[in-house]
Amino acid sequence: MEHGLKTRTRVSSLFKGKFHKAEIYLVAALLVFGLSACFLLPVGGGYDEETHLMRVWEMSALEFIPNDALSREMPFPAVYWEMSYRRQTLVRPVEPDFWEKYGGLSLDSLDYVYQGVETRSVYSPPLLLPQAIVMRYLGRSLQLPALTVFYAVRIAGLLSYLLLAWLAVRLIPFGKWIVALLAASPVAILQASTVSADAISNGIAFLFIAGSLAVANRKQMGRREWIALALLFFILFLGKLNLAPLAILPFLLIRPSQFTSRSAYAALLATAAALFLVEVLGWNVIAYSRLRTSPEGSHPAGQVAFILSQPLEFLSILARNLWTGSPGYLRDWLAIYGFNYWPVPTLVYPLYALALIASLFVKEDSAMDGRTRRGLLIAFAAAYLATIVSLYVTFNPPGAETIAGIQGRYFVTVMPLLFLALACLPLFKRIHASAFLPTLFGGTALLLYLAGMYLSYRVPCGSQYYRADLCYQPIYKNWAPDDLYSPPVSDQLTIQQEIVPECNGMTELRVWVNAREADPNAFTQFILKDVQQDREAIRFSVSNSDLPSGAWFPLDFEPDWSSNGKLYLLTIRADGAGRNGPRIAYSLRQEYPPGKLYENGEPLNRDAIFQTGCIAGWNKIRMTGSP
Repeated sequence: MEHGLKTRTRVSSLFKGKFHKAEIYLVAALLVFGLSACFLLPVGGGYDEETHLMRVWEMSALEFIPNDALSREMPFPAVYWEMSYRRQTLVRPVEPDFWEKYGGLSLDSLDYVYQGVETRSVYSPPLLLPQAIVMRYLGRSLQLPALTVFYAVRIAGLLSYLLLAWLAVRLIPFGKWIVALLAASPVAILQASTVSADAISNGIAFLFIAGSLAVANRKQMGRREWIALALLFFILFLGKLNLAPLAILPFLLIRPSQFTSRSAYAALLATAAALFLVEVLGWNVIAYSRLRTSPEGSHPAGQVAFILSQPLEFLSILARNLWTGSPGYLRDWLAIYGFNYWPVPTLVYPLYALALIASLFVKEDSAMDGRTRRGLLIAFAAAYLATIVSLYVTFNPPGAETIAGIQGRYFVTVMPLLFLALACLPLFKRIHASAFLPTLFGGTALLLYLAGMYLSYRVPCGSQYYRADLCYQPIYKNWAPDDLYSPPVSDQLTIQQEIVPECNGMTELRVWVNAREADPNAFTQFILKDVQQDREAIRFSVSNSDLPSGAWFPLDFEPDWSSNGKLYLLTIRADGAGRNGPRIAYSLRQEYPPGKLYENGEPLNRDAIFQTGCIAGWNKIRMTGSP
């Protein structure tokens, strides 16, 4: 009775007392910027949001094993397919009348998708449980409009993440500002504001790290501390697979001698191992057996065999990847928009970096010993490498020279270990910064990030209001220009592509060309004709030796300030005799509805890979006086 009373007192004390400024910043940032992102991001605009939404729909019918009922017994509402940003053949800003068009539609308004419905979201059910509850009661029971239910599902994930992240800042004995800024980073907010298992999984990672440090900060490990650690392990293993390496952290922080019972340390180790076997291995054996579509070319067992048989070669591949890939991972960990379709305002990166640096100089409530710092660094190295190796095993063909599939967002759960290891260093103790600085830099970075999100997703050529380059269209959803090329352009083959620009001020047309095997002594002619005005915008003849071997070839001309909606015709042909000209990149299927592709006058069910470049944004205002 007394033990239960003390436990309830400890839990209730979490929600009482003075709130740290870092807690206030975190809650305010997630509510203001997170809720804004929930509505600014288009439906399906988050990473893998479609597949997570399918899992939420399935779980809302109390079907918790992935793909156990989808398609076969439970079709998916077609209205979400219709609204999804990922269903567009080309990436464009959201239609201005989107809410008028879809706002009142019910879940069954466009019928259901009955075939080919499969989710790749095979994570532990608790990671999407709050979202599934919202879908069940607001969607299935109350039959609210589909779009209303969708945004409510997003908000449920965001609020779940907010609670877990706030608990982490509340519990951690030092580095509160570091955790608050990392938990409210642009990418963390992106993941928390979409329908994704990452919202709760990332929150679990922050809570586990903070809870482990809070327990380790005590001098002796008694019964309460043991139960707290066991509970942390239970919660950790509910997360995504990339959280599992964090399990070594408590054992790096706490000495066996700190436990009041000699057997307690061994019992904790056994408990962690048992929970790992049941929650991680057990669940994944069940869940991944229901995943019908594996990444193309991947063979996990074969990859493990390669690593074990060729360890030195694998280490060489890993080292090259770390050297060449880490800068890109770091950039994308700082800030990115879904699927990297649109560029993030450049100032977001230095401002957020300054916020993190400033957080290191804010006065700490507690110190950190050398063992804790070493434990954090070792855990960081292990978790960072484990993240890359796990993706190499699961998403790459055996023996692949490069490690594909790694994204910066995967390191949201890893980077806190590194920055917390830097906290409380003697250098930072000499200079104390005001909490105003991380608040100012972090808040400004998020404000610019959200502004860029609005301009990118809601305004045609909106990114050019914070970039100086041209507005290039179309943006291809599935960017693979080297997958298919035309036969060589020659005196026997002429290629023509109809083009309808979607912006005024077109001043460039670029085509993806591969002249690697072309005759260097021959010439190729590019002609762009304004069909409506019956005039040539450009006629250009170029030596094949000057054409790229798998890259853009730009054609520049005077701006056409009324190019939007016009029909142009691009003609690519040999200039003179020759049978071995360049090859032009083709789409695998027709993805450009406004125009057709022709070979010798015959239409094809494909398109040439091209982009128009328009002067837009501030440059257009400066040159024409109007947006």
